[in-house]
Amino acid sequence: MIGSAALLVAGCGPSGSQPASERSSSSSAAIAPDVPTGYDPCTQIPQNVLNDFQLHSSIPSENSANGTKWEGCQWVRSNWYGIAIQVTNATIDMIRDQHYQDTQEFTIGNRRAISSRQAPDHPMQQCTVNVEIKGGTLEFFLTNPADDSVGGNKNSCDMAREIANRVVPPLPSSI
Repeated sequence: MIGSAALLVAGCGPSGSQPASERSSSSSAAIAPDVPTGYDPCTQIPQNVLNDFQLHSSIPSENSANGTKWEGCQWVRSNWYGIAIQVTNATIDMIRDQHYQDTQEFTIGNRRAISSRQAPDHPMQQCTVNVEIKGGTLEFFLTNPADDSVGGNKNSCDMAREIANRVVPPLPSSI
């Protein structure tokens, strides 16, 4: 648990990478002034989802860098991985424009989504999945330490997508 939490908290930026606002000057011109409202990951992630993934120890997080903002919470799964689920004013287009390693676009429910490996120092252990919501995205930043005996060999993007696929479909279209 300590390794996962420490790695998650010790990321290089709010999403463990270069802040979205520093990613592209053309994209940052269209950035919303604040994080999307209407969804609070700290209180609105269904408890059954947290239980199913054995996520606990919620830690509120709020970060900003050069106009990009993140608000949400971080959880850990004991002796395995950590995940931050946050609303952010970073958009799918801003993330795509950065050409991060292993960037893939897809949909979850009827929403556009993108996954990318934004941490250059250990890209295979981290993955960021952003799902479009009004005013930005809902971001799932997962850190899966390679030295973990339980699941360090699992694909971090597959893991982040699995959690996003449980959280996002029930969201109302107004979000």
